[in-house]
Amino acid sequence: MDATISTEGIAATLARLRDAYDRRDAAAVAENYAEDCVVESMVAGRHVGPKAVERTLRTFISAFTDLHLEIDESLVFDNRAVWTINVTGTDHGGFMGLPPTERPFRLFAIFMFAFGSDHKIVRERRMYDFARLLLHLSGTEPPIEGARLYRELVERAQREHDLKIAAEIQRALLPQSGYVGTGFEVAATSVPCRAIGGDFFDYFTMADGTFAFVLGDVAGKGPPAALLAAVLQGIFTANAHRGLEPARAIREANDALVRRAIEARFATAVYGTLSSDGRLTCCNAGHNPPLLIGARGVTRLETGGLIVGLFERASFDQESMALEPGDTLVVYSDGMTEARNPDGEEFGEEQLMSCVRANTALTPTDLLECLLDTVHKFSAGAAQSDDMTLLALRFSGR
Repeated sequence: MDATISTEGIAATLARLRDAYDRRDAAAVAENYAEDCVVESMVAGRHVGPKAVERTLRTFISAFTDLHLEIDESLVFDNRAVWTINVTGTDHGGFMGLPPTERPFRLFAIFMFAFGSDHKIVRERRMYDFARLLLHLSGTEPPIEGARLYRELVERAQREHDLKIAAEIQRALLPQSGYVGTGFEVAATSVPCRAIGGDFFDYFTMADGTFAFVLGDVAGKGPPAALLAAVLQGIFTANAHRGLEPARAIREANDALVRRAIEARFATAVYGTLSSDGRLTCCNAGHNPPLLIGARGVTRLETGGLIVGLFERASFDQESMALEPGDTLVVYSDGMTEARNPDGEEFGEEQLMSCVRANTALTPTDLLECLLDTVHKFSAGAAQSDDMTLLALRFSGR
C-alpha cells in the first residue's frame, strides 16, 4: 500500500461519494474518480474516466428519477474498499430505450473500489443481478421473489455445507480401510449414493485377541439413515470390548434400538468374530448372506434372525466354522447386488460371487477395488441408487 494513502482519506472520499449519490448529483459523483479510472459493471460495461462515470450515472438517474443507494456496509482495507448496497428506484423515464413501466425495483449490489495516492477512485467493479432488475421492470416476477430466491440460495448453500461436514464426520467414524492381524487380513470400504449414507462397518480386537467385525445397512437414505447408522455403530463399538458372542451382540443392539422407539427405522447387520485358532462365528440379522469362498466351495452365511430395531424380544442364532488357509469371506450391502445397468438389470449375487472366485489371489484391498470397479463397469454410467459397502477377510492361517 502507498504510504500516502490513508484509511481516513479513503473514508472521506467515500463520504463525499455517498452524499453525492444521496443528492443524485452525477457531476459530484464523478469528482471522486481519477482521470484514468476504469469502472466495470454488468449494465454499462467498461468505461474510462470521470466523464464516462458521470454520463452513465445520468442515464440511470433519467430512467429512475428516485434512484437511491442504501449502503448496508462499508469496509476499508489497505487501498481498497467495498460497499454492500440495496439499490431501489422506480422506472419513471424508461430504461435502455424501453418505454417507462412505472414499476419499482429493489436489488442487492456490491461496489468494489481501489484508490490512488490522491484518494480518488482508480478502479471500480459493480456487481448486481441485472436479470432480476429486468424481471422486476417487466412485471414477470414480483420484487419479493428476488429476496425469496436469494434466501433459498443461502439456505441451500448452508445445507450443502452441513452435509459436507456430516460426510467428513461419518468418514472419520469409520476405522482404517485395511487391517492385518495374526493369520488374517481384512479390508472394508463404503461408497454412499448421497453425501452421507446409511451403511456402516467397523472392526475391533477384543481383550482375548479375538477379532470382531460388523457391517450394517440402515433402512432409508440421507441424514436420518446416517444418524441411525452412527448410533448403531456406537452401540456395537461399546459392546465389542465386552467380548460378546455375535448373537448376543446383535440382540443387545436390537434391544437398545427398540427401547428408543424410532418409528419405521430399522437395520440389517452381520456381526462376526474370528478367534486366534481360525474359528469364524457369525450372526446374520436380515442381511444379505456373506459369502465364504475357498477350497470347499461357496458357503452362504444365513444363520441369525430378523432385522435389528423393529421387534421387541427378537431372538438371534449364530453359526461357527473353522477356516482353512486361503478362505475368503465377503460381506456386502445390497447396494452392490442391486446395482442396475441402463437396461434395468441387476448386478446380482452370482456376478459378485464369480468376481470373487476369479480374484481370490488378490489382497482384500485389491479385491474390494476389483469388485467396485466391476459394478461400476456393469452400471455403465447409470446413477448409483443405494450405498455400496464391502468387507473382505482373507484367512492365511499363518
